[in-house]
Amino acid sequence: MTKILRTLFNYSLILTILVSCSAQSSMAKRRPPKWVKERPITPDYYVGIAVVKKDNSQNSYIQLAKNQALHDLCSEISINISANSVLQQFENETEFKEEFQSEIKTSLVEEIEGYETVGSWDNKKGNEYWVYYRLSKSQYELQKRLKLNKAKKLAQNYYEQAKQSEKQLNLFQALNYYAKAIDAIKKNLDDDLSVMTFNGSINLGSELYNSIQNIFKRTQLTADRKSIKLEISTSQKEPILIKAEWLGETGNQIIPNLPISINFVKGDGVLNNKVSTDEFGYAASQLSKVTSKMKLQEIEAGIDLSSILNEESENYKLNKLFFTPELAPKSKIIINVERLKAYMTFNERIFGEDSKREILKNNLKKELSENFFSFTDNKEKAKVILNINTNVTKGEIKEGRNYKVYIVYLDCFFSLTDTKNGMEIFNDAIYEVKGMKPISYDYAIREAYEQAVDEIHNTIIPKLNQLDL
Repeated sequence: MTKILRTLFNYSLILTILVSCSAQSSMAKRRPPKWVKERPITPDYYVGIAVVKKDNSQNSYIQLAKNQALHDLCSEISINISANSVLQQFENETEFKEEFQSEIKTSLVEEIEGYETVGSWDNKKGNEYWVYYRLSKSQYELQKRLKLNKAKKLAQNYYEQAKQSEKQLNLFQALNYYAKAIDAIKKNLDDDLSVMTFNGSINLGSELYNSIQNIFKRTQLTADRKSIKLEISTSQKEPILIKAEWLGETGNQIIPNLPISINFVKGDGVLNNKVSTDEFGYAASQLSKVTSKMKLQEIEAGIDLSSILNEESENYKLNKLFFTPELAPKSKIIINVERLKAYMTFNERIFGEDSKREILKNNLKKELSENFFSFTDNKEKAKVILNINTNVTKGEIKEGRNYKVYIVYLDCFFSLTDTKNGMEIFNDAIYEVKGMKPISYDYAIREAYEQAVDEIHNTIIPKLNQLDL
């Protein structure tokens, strides 16, 4: 009996202890951890703590807390620009430096590795979820050093390939290799990018910038003609030639297979703007016609860097910093644009009779002179003959209680003939331009004239500009 009582007592004691421990454990879970009350400060770790409000989706608020905690952790990691950083070379690029540091902070959160979960706390009373992460500072520095060495190794490989291409005067390939090298180190611009080569130690960042500038300085683009005279909408028979040369220490060398971009920087026209130099170092572009009304226009030829300096690329701002397009070699060609020399005949009929009025003739001549033609009274000097025939017909008279309005309709026919072969090269017309005015038909005719000039400006002139003469 005594033995049974002792056994029952022991079981009761064990049960009491278990219940007590369970209660203490439950209370411990309800109590906030020490790191919730006071943020830990440790010299060996970066710390990240976050708290979020809980919602119905567990995965949603847990992931949000994790992201915020990692952001908090990364905010403790300072981005220090090394004294040997290439960023120090760009003294006037404060905005870029700030943007770079911001982007590095963002990428840190996305790429951070090796962090560990210290703890989490589910605050049921406050409907909160807490999480605590930390990252060993020594481990982070090791990872950073490994990534930096990998980036430098890749960039150095591209740099050496670029130098080899440069020796062979394959300059465009060299520039592309330099762009790849820049891409390899784009997240490490704040670091010391020194590497060892056969010629000693170099700073990759500075050396990439200087190598690109060296290509620009030693590449010479020369147009075969500095200026061209051309009539508007007339094709240039001879091609525009651009010669590319390498200014070597022992003499100049031609540069083959160099992509050249040729564009209007003043005015406008149609030309082949993407060409490449041939085996003799010449790039040829055909100017089909000039469409702008400007008398002095300008074409600029330069190395085609569009594949490297693409505004849609995420590396655009970075490449622009290294490639400095404003310092790239260029060659300019001035185009003196002359109006097409024309002889004009003008016939006008009003209400079935020939008219000697000069109003419409003068207005049309003024409009066409400003936009397309240079008129001459010498038929022999003209390149084209412009025949204009107009006809005004009488419309109805609208009468009201206190008004009377006169209406007329004007048709205008255009024909353009080449003086060399007598062939008609343009034929068009505007029909039933309405003039409507009180007092008399004469005022209505004047209204029709004004409307006709506007319509010719909007419809006939654009068609003339499309002619290939």
